[in-house]
Amino acid sequence: MPFQPETTLPVEEPGPGREVRPPAGEVFDASCFTPACQRLLERGDHALIGVSAGNSYFSQQRLTQLLTWTGWRFAAVDLLYTDLHLDTMYLASGDDEAQAARRTTRALRDVRRRVRRAMEAAPRVPARVRALALSETVDLPGYRSALDRIDRELAENPRMRRACEEHVRQIVGGGPGAPEARFAAGLSYLRAELPYLLSTPEVLGVPSSVCCYHELLPLLVELEGDTSCLQPGQGHLVLRPR
Repeated sequence: MPFQPETTLPVEEPGPGREVRPPAGEVFDASCFTPACQRLLERGDHALIGVSAGNSYFSQQRLTQLLTWTGWRFAAVDLLYTDLHLDTMYLASGDDEAQAARRTTRALRDVRRRVRRAMEAAPRVPARVRALALSETVDLPGYRSALDRIDRELAENPRMRRACEEHVRQIVGGGPGAPEARFAAGLSYLRAELPYLLSTPEVLGVPSSVCCYHELLPLLVELEGDTSCLQPGQGHLVLRPR
């Protein structure tokens, strides 16, 4: 089946005698990971907004604000929500299969509703804007090639492997369930996201891309400025609400 985005917003264009203007006021403080990321922000090809299911930070209002902010600064925006490995995470936290299935269903229903309503509420912007589920994209040639390369990197690069392991420990450490099971589930969850964290241009076929999140990811902190694992054209931007 050909790739079809889940939801797409119409593009706003100026009509005769009028000018499209961004909304007044700033709602985010923006901090780029590296100077190269700053240049990608200024270039403005593509923004990726990563959304975690079950994270209350991503309210409908916040998603609408993110779509609006990025929609005025980038030519294209993709809002990507993770819908894979949630059941594995819940099982690892101690749920039985029935409980994990119910929690997964609720979490995905909730995040899809918030995404849909945010897309409906967002004003028209100059950017091409769409919403995607991670599961929609895993068969894209760019995703598969990026994941294959990342798997080789994890096997051959101890620093990259340690950074991923520490990322998972910080995210899932201390929760309920067996620590080993939580860690393994967390690695599977992170692995599915890595093509977007490290190589969105390859995955989606865009010239460059800036991944936008509300905090600096532990993976990037652990790499301590070593961007050799990032593909050319991949940037990261922290957008903190004011």
